[in-house]
Amino acid sequence: MLREERLQAMLRILSEQEFLTVEELSTRLMVSHPTIRRDLADLAQRRLIVRSHGGAMRAPDEKVTAPLDFRRSIHAREKSLISREAAKLIRSNTVIYLDASTTAAYITEYLRPQQQVTVVTNGLMTAVRLQSKGIRTYCLGGEIVGSSLASGGPIALDSARNFNIDLMFFSSYGVNDRGDIVDTSESETMLRRCILRSTAASVFLCDSSKFGKQSIYNCVSLGDVDYFVTDAQPPEGYPTVRRETIIAT
Repeated sequence: MLREERLQAMLRILSEQEFLTVEELSTRLMVSHPTIRRDLADLAQRRLIVRSHGGAMRAPDEKVTAPLDFRRSIHAREKSLISREAAKLIRSNTVIYLDASTTAAYITEYLRPQQQVTVVTNGLMTAVRLQSKGIRTYCLGGEIVGSSLASGGPIALDSARNFNIDLMFFSSYGVNDRGDIVDTSESETMLRRCILRSTAASVFLCDSSKFGKQSIYNCVSLGDVDYFVTDAQPPEGYPTVRRETIIAT
C-alpha cells in the first residue's frame, strides 16, 4: 500500500471509529508501529486528526475539511445512487448548477453531450470531468477554498449572478436536528445561498450518514428546497420539501 493510500485508509477508519490506538491501526493496516506514528504525525500536522496518548482521534468536524479524494471515497455507493436518481430530473437544453461537493460531482457520470445541457460549477475537478466529456461548462471564478478545490468569495458570487440557472444540485456537510442544511465553509455556504435565491428549482443531495449533523454555518432549511434526494427515509420532524423527497435504492 502506497503511503498516501495508507493515510486515506487511516482517515476512513477514523471516520467510522472515534478513537483508535497505534496497535489497532498497525494491525489493521499491517505496518509497523513507527510507520503508524509517522503517519499520524503527518495527519495531525494537516489538522485532519488529533493525536492522543497511544493513538489518535478524528478532528472536530466543524474545524476541518478533509481532502477531496478522501471525501469522495466515503459512502461512495450511496453518493452514486443518489446522483443517479437526481440526474433523472435533468431535461435537455437546460442550464444546471453543480456545486463543488463530492456528491454533486457524481452527477457528471450520468451526463451526456446529447442532452445539450450547460453546466455551471464552482468545482474545479467537476469542471475538468465535464470538459473531458464534451459538455459545455462554465467554472465560476474566485479564490480557491482549502482542500476542496472549490472557488468562493466575492468574485465567485459576482460570477454566479451572470447565469440563469434552471436546476441547482448541491450537497453540504449535513442536516441538523431542526432540518437546517449546514456546512463548515463560509464561502461555499454564501455561494449556495446566492444561487438558491435565483435558481428555478433546487435539488439537495444528502446521504443518511449526514442526518443530525451540526456545523457552524446555516445554508437553508430543507423546507425551502424543491427536491431532496437521499438513500433513507429522513427522520421524523424534518421539514417537508416543496416538491418531492426521492429515496435512492
